[in-house]
Amino acid sequence: MILRIAALGALLLVGSVLADDEASRAKLMGSWQQSDGSKDAVWTIQEKADILHITNAVGARAIAEFDCDSFGHECAIKDAGRPAKVSLWYSGPKLVEMETKGSYVWRRTFVVTGEGDTLELEVAQIAPAPKTETQHFKRLPAATEAH
Repeated sequence: MILRIAALGALLLVGSVLADDEASRAKLMGSWQQSDGSKDAVWTIQEKADILHITNAVGARAIAEFDCDSFGHECAIKDAGRPAKVSLWYSGPKLVEMETKGSYVWRRTFVVTGEGDTLELEVAQIAPAPKTETQHFKRLPAATEAH
């Protein structure tokens, strides 16, 4: 009996955590402009079923625009006109992107913070020389989202 109650409690806990993650993941969708004002960088994340459509633009120029599922499968893309491969997956409320372009490997982690109006983007260069930087983006109103 105690084992059944513990199992039921664990299922309820897992269900509530997954629901929280789903709500947090939904907050990632939209367009985000770099908030320091030094760059005109915009990330747009859109979800259709299990496919994510991601655009990274600077000004009117799309640096990368691609569709990939969120199950960690590798997708071939063009990044700044060069061939690359990306994989996307969720780690709790965070969206993780791993990109390989030649001998360079980056991990980008996207997470919404604060009142849901700030996107924190951690960019970690894995190879050839490890380094990490964190950038902050503000949500753009839906009417002005980049396309």
